[in-house]
Amino acid sequence: MDTRSWEQHTLLADQAHTNNNPVMSIVHYQLALSIADEMTLDMPNEEQLNELLTIKVISCHNLANFWRQHGDSDYELKYLQLASEQVLSLIPQCKQTHCHSYIESLGCCKSALIAFLKRHPNPQIAKQIKAIPHYSNCERIATFKLN
Repeated sequence: MDTRSWEQHTLLADQAHTNNNPVMSIVHYQLALSIADEMTLDMPNEEQLNELLTIKVISCHNLANFWRQHGDSDYELKYLQLASEQVLSLIPQCKQTHCHSYIESLGCCKSALIAFLKRHPNPQIAKQIKAIPHYSNCERIATFKLN
């Protein structure tokens, strides 16, 4: 997996944003997301898989942040949802079955799933989930928190 092009477009987008050039910023963020979506792994190990998913989620978060700063909540939500789909794709692949809160039928840690849902981009869902107690002891989903 070659991440140089993705990194280059992400840096160019950040630089364009710093230089108050939103058109070039969105172009480079979109190119970075497109490159991330095209990345594949031949014989992936867990570290490579985590890196690829991190790249995809960062690309989505960059676009969500861009649209938040420009006042377009519809596009912000679109990219937050895309990022959440990337994170949810991790759930059936969690190999940490030794965890005491691992849910056999879902293949994930219950507390991590609740923690993720509490950050759901739909405020009504997040509000409903907020009352459920959880303890963040799953490092895989916690890696993708949006700052």
